[in-house]
Amino acid sequence: MFGADGRFAYLVTELSAEVMVFRWDAQQGRLTLAQSLPISAAGFAGVKSGAEIAVSGDGHFVYVANRGENQIVVYRVAASGTLSEIQRVASDGSKPWSFGIDTTGRWLVVANQESGTVNVLAIDRKSGLLKSAGRSVKVERAVTVAFVVG
Repeated sequence: MFGADGRFAYLVTELSAEVMVFRWDAQQGRLTLAQSLPISAAGFAGVKSGAEIAVSGDGHFVYVANRGENQIVVYRVAASGTLSEIQRVASDGSKPWSFGIDTTGRWLVVANQESGTVNVLAIDRKSGLLKSAGRSVKVERAVTVAFVVG
C-alpha cells in the first residue's frame, strides 16, 4: 500500500505481525526498508497475526488490522514516512480479517471473520482516531470489505 505522495510503501505481515515502511525509488524500481514495528502490544502472549492495511486519503494516517488482539491499530505518518502509534481500538468483533475506508474518509468498515460481524468505526479525519459507530451487521464468515467507486 503506497502513501498519498507515492514516496513510501506500507506493508503488514501476517505471521510475524509487523508493519513495515519502505522508501520507494521509482527510478531504480527499488524498495528500501525504513522502519519495522510490531503491531502487537508489548507483553502480548497470544498468537500474533496481522491482516489488512490502509492509508488515509490525505496520507497522514495508517490503519492496520491486528487479528491477534481483535484491534485496529492507528499510526501517524511523519514527514519522513515513518510511523508512530497513536491508538489501539477494538474491532468490535473477533478476528478482524479485512476492512475498507469509504470514499468520504469518515468510516472504516471492518469484517470480523470469527464473530461473523461487519462493524462500522467512525474516523476523525483531523486526528485519525477511530471510535465505534455502534453499527453492526451479522455476516457469516465475513472476510473482505471493499468500496467500489464508479
